Formats: sequence, structure tokens, C-alpha cells
Amino acid sequence: MQELTIAPVTQTDVAMLDSALRQLAAELGDVYRADQPTLGAAICGPGAGCLALLAHRDGRPVGAVLAAPVFSTMRGGTGLFVSDLWVAHDSRGEGLAPRLLSASLQEGARRGWAQFLKLSVYHDNIKARAVYDRLGFTAADGETTMILTGAQLDTLKERP
Repeated sequence: MQELTIAPVTQTDVAMLDSALRQLAAELGDVYRADQPTLGAAICGPGAGCLALLAHRDGRPVGAVLAAPVFSTMRGGTGLFVSDLWVAHDSRGEGLAPRLLSASLQEGARRGWAQFLKLSVYHDNIKARAVYDRLGFTAADGETTMILTGAQLDTLKERP
């Protein structure tokens, strides 16, 4: 077994990242609407606003993380919001998720985005929640994640 490597995604890695994130979406029962050009632009384009890392072993991806900067006046700076974190089934239980989060913070620090780390976890994802609890994450009291999409988003965009 080769050594594990974790590295930032480059344009040539976008297809592998896309495949990993599609696997994550399928495991969670989520819809996956991103396409490779959009994903590549978000990570590697001139106005790239995200960071992505892939963990490789034996030439295949075994983990991935996608995160974006988020500024908080309450926290006093810019942190990372981890939107996607995936570990291959055969690599689970090896401590890869904490390694990916650590590598994300290191890359985020290089970019000035490491004041805090934020993520969401599904209520029924008990194993992931246990990992986050062990790492010291705490649930944000008094917060509810709200999302606006579709026609309501379009309506708000056009509001004077």
C-alpha cells in the first residue's frame, strides 16, 4: 500500500474531484447539480472562491474536501465553510477526515482563511457527527441554516 498524499486540486484533478463528490451525494441521497466546468472554475479559475483537496492512495482518490471562505464579524475574521467532505468506504476509520480538515486549515491559512472552521452535518449521519464531536466541533446554538433557491431567489435578485 502506497503512502497517502493530500494535495490541492488542480485543473487536471477536477474530474476525480467531481467523481468523489458525486459518490458523496449518492451516499447522502442528495441531488448533484454541479458540472465539471463549473467546479473547475470555482476551484481553479481566475476568480476561484473555493479550495478543494484530494487524498490519493495507490493512484486513486480516497478522500476529498471542498470549502469556501466565509467572513464573520462575530468570529473576527475569515474562516472556512466545509461544504463537502468525503472518505471512500474502504478508507473510513483511518483518521482521514481529520487529516483532510487539517490540510484544509493549512491551505486556508496560506490564503488567509483560517480563523475558524464551519460545517454542517446531517442529523442522521451519526458516524460523521461522532468524528466532529471528537475533534471538538460544537453545534451552533440558536442558528438554523436557511437556503433560498429557485423562483424566490430570482425574485429577490430583481427586487429594487
